[in-house]
Amino acid sequence: MKFKYLEESTTSGQLFPSRFAYKYLERGMKIVGWLRPAKNSTYYWIYTLYGVTVVTILNIYLPIALFGTYFVDFERFTPSEFLTSVQIAFNCACLALKVFVLLPQIKCFERAKEMLDVIDKRCVRHEDRVEVHRCVILCNYTFMVYQCLYSSYATLTYLSSAFMGSPPWGFYLPFVDYRDGPRSLWVAATLEYMISSPGIFCDQLLDLYPVIFGIVLRTHLKLLIERVERLRTDDQESADQSHAELVNCIKDHKLLLEFCDVFRSVISRCIFAQFLVIGLGLGMSMLNLLFFSNLWTGLATSVFIVILMIQTFPFCFICELIDDDCNKLTVAIFHSNWLDADKRYKSTLVYFLHQTQQSINFLAGGIFAISMKTNIEMAKLAFTVVTFVKQMNILEKLVKN
Repeated sequence: MKFKYLEESTTSGQLFPSRFAYKYLERGMKIVGWLRPAKNSTYYWIYTLYGVTVVTILNIYLPIALFGTYFVDFERFTPSEFLTSVQIAFNCACLALKVFVLLPQIKCFERAKEMLDVIDKRCVRHEDRVEVHRCVILCNYTFMVYQCLYSSYATLTYLSSAFMGSPPWGFYLPFVDYRDGPRSLWVAATLEYMISSPGIFCDQLLDLYPVIFGIVLRTHLKLLIERVERLRTDDQESADQSHAELVNCIKDHKLLLEFCDVFRSVISRCIFAQFLVIGLGLGMSMLNLLFFSNLWTGLATSVFIVILMIQTFPFCFICELIDDDCNKLTVAIFHSNWLDADKRYKSTLVYFLHQTQQSINFLAGGIFAISMKTNIEMAKLAFTVVTFVKQMNILEKLVKN
């Protein structure tokens, strides 16, 4: 069944492991040629050529097609067409940067799944495996929500612009002039839609993997907290068994820290790049929506604003929740049943408590803390852009021209 990874319960009663949280994301990466088959595969070189073609379109042709038309054919832009084009131009430049950051470290997804397999071995209770299964379902549902939003933006922009008599994003297409008639217009619009769709899909994948990582991490932090709360609650457990269980909790915490380190550098650079453009993109989109859009182009621009927000907001919010989970873990350790434990157990518990004092946090580019505060500060730049444009009377000049 195509959507079996969205089912709360499978027909066979199977509970999915944590690695299946990346199932749909992994399929998407295979579609765009990022995850190559083994070298001994029959299709290895064909698939590699396909992947290189997709990356070339994303990182070379798309920026040239977008920015080239500003030099070659700038006079034909209306204010609405220009803002629709420029709002995605910032995202296009950011996309190229994020692709260059991720692709050299694409194997980190395989390392992460191997680590999740080890972490899952500690989920021996049925309730724990059910919690992991629900996490997998949530991650794959999140993929589908992102897929719907990003696809809606591409399709709405394509149709609304074509019906209004202009190409969606104003790419430079040297062999097609949309002004030659309705047929040329639809050919140009369809070509732009076909070229931009892989780019929009790749942008979706790059924005989604930190969110899935955060959901999986929070699930296992929650399960670790529950295991800590159960320490020394079984009267039949010996002192050695209790100590061994505590040591296993310490190992689980260390594994989660290592799991974070697998993605830390990639997430840091990608979110930093996104922070740099979110304010400019939101500012241009707000100008387009408030002053130049009609009903249909306004709908497409509204969806694009939502997309800009979900590129950083969900992961920033999850980072806040992870910080809270780390504090809950520390509190759970302190309030666990240790008062009448032996000296060895207490000394190990103190070590564990010390290790959890520092919360799990992420920095964008090693500079900004990835948090809701930073996200809001970066988004505020949109209002600065709108204010600057209004005070400089740029809107009036655009309308006159």
